[in-house]
Amino acid sequence: MGENRKNKVAPDGSTKVGPQSPERPPPMIRRSSLISFEGDDENSRVEVKTGCCGLDPTTGRGKQIHLLQILLLPFIPIMALIIQNSINMVTVLEYQYDMQETIDQVQISTGLGNVTEALQSERAEIGFYLFTNGSVIRGNLTEHFAYTNKLLDELKWPVFRTEDELFKNKILFRIRLDDFRDKISKFDTPSIEAGIAFYNRANYIFLDQLTSEINEKDAAGVWRPLLAYKNMIRAIEHLGISMVFGLQYFGRGALNQKSYIAFVTNDALGYDFLNTSQNFEFWITDRYKYLQDSYAWYANITRRRLEVLGRTKIEPDFDKATEYFYAMLGYLDALQKIQYEIRNEIERTLFSEMTASNSHVVIGIALLAVVLLISPVIILLVRMMTRTLQAFSDTLIHKTHELAYEQKRSDMLLYQMLPPSVARQLKQHKQVSAETYESVTIYFSDIMGFTELSSESTPMQVISLLNALYKMFDSRIELYDVYKIETIGEVYMVASGVPQRIGKDHAAEITSMALDLLHGTENFVIPHMPGERLQIRMGIHTGPVVAGVVGTKMPRYCLFGDSVNTASRMESTGLPFKIHISSDTKKALDRVGGFIVKLRGELEIKGKGFMETYWLIGKHGTVGDRQPRPEKEKIEEMDVMAVNPHSEKVRKAQEQANSPFSLDSFFDRFRAMC
Repeated sequence: MGENRKNKVAPDGSTKVGPQSPERPPPMIRRSSLISFEGDDENSRVEVKTGCCGLDPTTGRGKQIHLLQILLLPFIPIMALIIQNSINMVTVLEYQYDMQETIDQVQISTGLGNVTEALQSERAEIGFYLFTNGSVIRGNLTEHFAYTNKLLDELKWPVFRTEDELFKNKILFRIRLDDFRDKISKFDTPSIEAGIAFYNRANYIFLDQLTSEINEKDAAGVWRPLLAYKNMIRAIEHLGISMVFGLQYFGRGALNQKSYIAFVTNDALGYDFLNTSQNFEFWITDRYKYLQDSYAWYANITRRRLEVLGRTKIEPDFDKATEYFYAMLGYLDALQKIQYEIRNEIERTLFSEMTASNSHVVIGIALLAVVLLISPVIILLVRMMTRTLQAFSDTLIHKTHELAYEQKRSDMLLYQMLPPSVARQLKQHKQVSAETYESVTIYFSDIMGFTELSSESTPMQVISLLNALYKMFDSRIELYDVYKIETIGEVYMVASGVPQRIGKDHAAEITSMALDLLHGTENFVIPHMPGERLQIRMGIHTGPVVAGVVGTKMPRYCLFGDSVNTASRMESTGLPFKIHISSDTKKALDRVGGFIVKLRGELEIKGKGFMETYWLIGKHGTVGDRQPRPEKEKIEEMDVMAVNPHSEKVRKAQEQANSPFSLDSFFDRFRAMC
């Protein structure tokens, strides 16, 4: 029946054909939370998000998850506030711990400081006693010894950072100290320097332990007064040592080289530590200047100090030694008062900061308690508002899905009549102008003997046969860049190069497709005649065409031009199970390469005269070697006659929402208990 089919004839004598279905149907609407609408303009697409993370809030589970997402909005800042308060409280507690540790260290160092001061005073008294040949009344030393022993008894003996066994135990130290005192009282020491060295060594160990007990942490910003406090202690110690050598100078009239170096070194270190202490706390400078101005013996100390530094040999003068002794004692006592003032300032600052931090902790605990009490109420109120909004949005979502579904179904019907690009232009009320294509490859195929086959079959059998055949054809042409123009009875028409221009490869696409279709028909079985084979013949031609939309009531996308007639003649003059191509198609294939053709010879074509034609035998490689597109790129077909599936989805969502184990029922029970 191939030769007897009727083509539509245009005014210019060319054959025109229209589409039956597009090459790729548009996607079926999916159950998604993203709904798209197409307006009159291509840029007027509106996307309405009705869920997060791909969830459909119209279902029961989707509603519950969506409700949880909404509840997270107030829950996140509440948790952030709780975490922030907790972190602040931890920071304040750590701050308090550092301050308390510093307070404990300062208080612990008080005992060591008292013993050190007693030893410093005892050293001065012993030096004065020795260098004045015992001119001091014996009762004074006895009182000093008793006072020092009392402080040692009250002292909690620390673990000293020294390997000296003498300081490992309080009893051993007391025994050694009492033995040294006994020798001093009898002037039985190997040398005066050795006697003084014992006190220097003991004071050095005690001061080292004292300063190591206090860590210079930045608790309450007291590290500066702490350093000033340590430097003041060191200054008093070194000035006390230099005083002993000054007593030696005035009591004996001269200093040997070793003693002189010791005086200069300790004198310099004492004033250096004193200046450093003033650098850390400026108010100490005011106290020290006041000491210089108010202490009457300060000028005497300076004068005697310069005399010792001058190292002029003099006669022993116990009066000068006594004057220097009492002047230095008063000076060191005044420095110790500044030292006590620094320590008191540290303690006041720490206690003040401790009180303030306690207030911060109380306020933080109160805020945390308020947040924990209010949080459930806020979450419950948000949940109630969300439920109210969901109730209003359910209807809108339902109608939106139905509208989108119906719109997609109407678009599917339209795309079966026209190419999608052309259909979109018509929907936007744009004029679709006819286009001229310089080179297009057109394919025709039909079934020889279809008239006789139809006469021997019922209409339903004929429809079933064509439906099975075209389904097989449609599934295979999807692998190629071609466009299905139409099917008229047993005639199947495909073109490549329209409506999308693909350059010079359209001939290769069509011929590859034709070989694939021919390969598919070899194993095709007629449903009601299993023993018979379909006599398929195919024709291909490459040439120029004009494509456009014809009609307004029933617009159709048609091809016009002599190339359509020539392609139809290639098919009608072909033979079963062969692909008949024109010389123009053969030239196009030669430019591409890889195809096997055979000359058929010159053939008289109706309306064209004699034409040289060819048989397409095959191509290098396997026919149908193209892989199908990945699943994510496949476009699902939509059953335009199906019932809207959204109603069933809403019913299931309502059933799930009414489940006794749902999140909503849990909140209802929780609110009832509250």
